[in-house]
Amino acid sequence: MTLKHLLPFTLLAGLHANAVLASADMTCQPSWKLVSDGLSGCNNLAFLSPGNDSRVNLQLLLDDAGYLRLTRKPKAIEGYEYGYGLVPFSLGMIDPSRSQTTPENDEQPAQDPNVVYLNDALQRLGIASEPDAFAVHHFAEGEGNRCRSNDLQAMRGFVDALTATPTLAASEAQALARSRRSLLSLCGEGDPQADDILPQAAHLQSPASQAYGRYLRGADAFYRGDFSGAHEHFATLADSEQPWLRETARYLLGRVALNQAQQNAFDEYGFFTQESVEQASLATAEQAFDQYLQDYPQGLYSDSARGLLRRVYWLKGDTSRFAEAFARQFEQGEQQVDMHALIEELDGKLLPSLKPEAIEDPLLLAMADLIRLRDPGKERAPQISLEQLQAQQPRFASQPDLHAYLLAAWHFYRAGDAEQTLAALPKPASGPMNAVTFSQETLRGLALESKGETATALQHWQALLARSTDPLQQAQLQLALALNYERSGQLEKVFAADSPITTAPIRERLLAYGAGPELLRQQAGNTQVAADERATALYTLLYRDLNYGRYADFISDLAKFPHKPAQPTERLDPSLFTWAGGSSAGYVCPSLAKVAERLAANPEDAQGTLCLGDFIRVNGLDGHQLNRAPVAGELGSAPSQFQGTPYSRLAGYQKLMNTPRASHDDKAYALFRAINCYAPSGFNSCDDQDIAKDERKQWFQTLKRSYADTQWAQRLKYYW
Repeated sequence: MTLKHLLPFTLLAGLHANAVLASADMTCQPSWKLVSDGLSGCNNLAFLSPGNDSRVNLQLLLDDAGYLRLTRKPKAIEGYEYGYGLVPFSLGMIDPSRSQTTPENDEQPAQDPNVVYLNDALQRLGIASEPDAFAVHHFAEGEGNRCRSNDLQAMRGFVDALTATPTLAASEAQALARSRRSLLSLCGEGDPQADDILPQAAHLQSPASQAYGRYLRGADAFYRGDFSGAHEHFATLADSEQPWLRETARYLLGRVALNQAQQNAFDEYGFFTQESVEQASLATAEQAFDQYLQDYPQGLYSDSARGLLRRVYWLKGDTSRFAEAFARQFEQGEQQVDMHALIEELDGKLLPSLKPEAIEDPLLLAMADLIRLRDPGKERAPQISLEQLQAQQPRFASQPDLHAYLLAAWHFYRAGDAEQTLAALPKPASGPMNAVTFSQETLRGLALESKGETATALQHWQALLARSTDPLQQAQLQLALALNYERSGQLEKVFAADSPITTAPIRERLLAYGAGPELLRQQAGNTQVAADERATALYTLLYRDLNYGRYADFISDLAKFPHKPAQPTERLDPSLFTWAGGSSAGYVCPSLAKVAERLAANPEDAQGTLCLGDFIRVNGLDGHQLNRAPVAGELGSAPSQFQGTPYSRLAGYQKLMNTPRASHDDKAYALFRAINCYAPSGFNSCDDQDIAKDERKQWFQTLKRSYADTQWAQRLKYYW
């Protein structure tokens, strides 16, 4: 199959494929529905849904609180989030670095600004710049390693401190700076020996220089993994007269103790065993970081110290304080905290051991409750009862609307009670909608739909769309309207000139699965819509004409809507149907248009039947996804407006085998192709029939005996 012909079916498969969790070796596909209580990182919605990735729900809540600005215009990347609109969205699409609103700058900086700064600072100390002088280690994203802090930024702090120390002689400052630069390449055992890179005592005469020298020896020991040696050096500096050394040493004493505590807690594969944590060192680390933050609440390392305290709580298994630490960090806002990294840390370390009873912060508690509102599986009780949720009310004292939403969500997702859902929701408010308000109103609409009040639900969705100015909310409401129109049999309203539904994947999906012939013809010839939409309409129309035996319509539609291949080729390229024919395996076929003419004149025509089969086979159209409606509840799952049974190659071959009017060669080729439907795996690739092997053996024997003079009998060696 050529790539040109493969791409349309790849897209259509993506229109309804089961969602999988995103990972390094998986791709995401959108699932076009609003009711979801099963986890899928590929299909997140713009409201607080149990089916959302917990990181998405947390970002919605943090955005509400003003702690971060959620990416309102996620950018889909073709090939990964192929076929997405704005909603649903995968987790990666709302990464801030992927926002459409992020200014794009194709010009890469010529040099790391830290390198520029350090070169200037070293030149002021009398040290000439050298090529590749700043050799630092590089680590994979998320890789934990104490050597991460042995970077250019750390060296800047050291050089700045040297410059700010007037009692240092020029030669001492130079020796110290060179040694610190050499330490950048140090990480672990086997690196150059300390005596080869650290300044000799003869070069350090003043007390200040000797103190900086002790710091370098402590850093050398720390990055090599000699924690006892590092502690000894840093302890002597904890009361240093040099402010930078004093503060840095106190911070590093906490890091030394933390590394001592965890050095046996991870096996060779990185798996953590809490029982192997050295508790005395962990307590020392906690005390050191607490004291550092007390002495330096806005210090050079205060953010790092808070982060390392979170690690202390994680190593201790103290989920309550761990959760509280995250809540306090989130409150600092994205201007002070790397929210993306913090959310990933929470997801990887806090969630696996988090118990809702250990959470006091309402935002984190809501995130955990939404996880427990997911479908627990057949014959299992919900992970959270209504009584447990009601008992949390005091912890939601500052967020009563959020608690009310969670109660309503329990009635909807776990009790399946639309009436109780509506009763539990607060009365509709007016004005802009934050995430909680929008979630309440979304749930209200879903409950109305569940009750069968389609017209009332439609009015509700329309009112919300007119009210919202948020791109993500608007995209979700377009999906809600499209689902409503499809269920009520008003698909034409999606494609009306004044339709508010502009999301291309929604429109194209409905054309591919829900539209009848007249609507497809309308959009195929509508020059006011996008070229991809016209191509989807024409492709679907021509395919269904053939597939449902509407051969005269195919001839008329192919002539009425001449299509020239676009550059680059559209995702669904109608030029596929301008097939010129061929002689695959020695059976000569005319163009597809001529094939359709023969079948329009006589649906039993043998050559027409066999050549239509060859068109399908050559272009890989067996089991076409257009014949497989999306699962119930997804956009496009309404009954098809095309009546009849889709064409099957194997059924066509079987019919010809038993048709007296078929020629000797036609019957031989039909047998040859029918047998090959099971090649080479033994499984039927032509349709869903399960033909017994004995019957297929009879086909093979008939071909060999009765049609031995044909090229197809001579070339076929096996049956499968």
